Amino acid sequence: MKKKLNLEQMRTIGLALIIFGVVIAIFGKVRTGSLLLAVGMGEYAYARYLIIGMKRRIELFVPLLIAVALFIVSLTLPHAG
Repeated sequence: MKKKLNLEQMRTIGLALIIFGVVIAIFGKVRTGSLLLAVGMGEYAYARYLIIGMKRRIELFVPLLIAVALFIVSLTLPHAG
């Protein structure tokens, strides 16, 4: 039987993706690093929103919009490794 990820594990995975994305971007793979950073940021923001329990939607939408914008920009980067 598969075990589902709880919110703390989602948050931890999001932080790991953010750190890994920054490290990869520093060492030359800008597109890959920014994609990982965008996915990690979206996952972290969503998990944090559910953990805290605040129900102001702006606290969820602004970080997710920033993550989506970073994802789109990273896909349109010319000649990024």
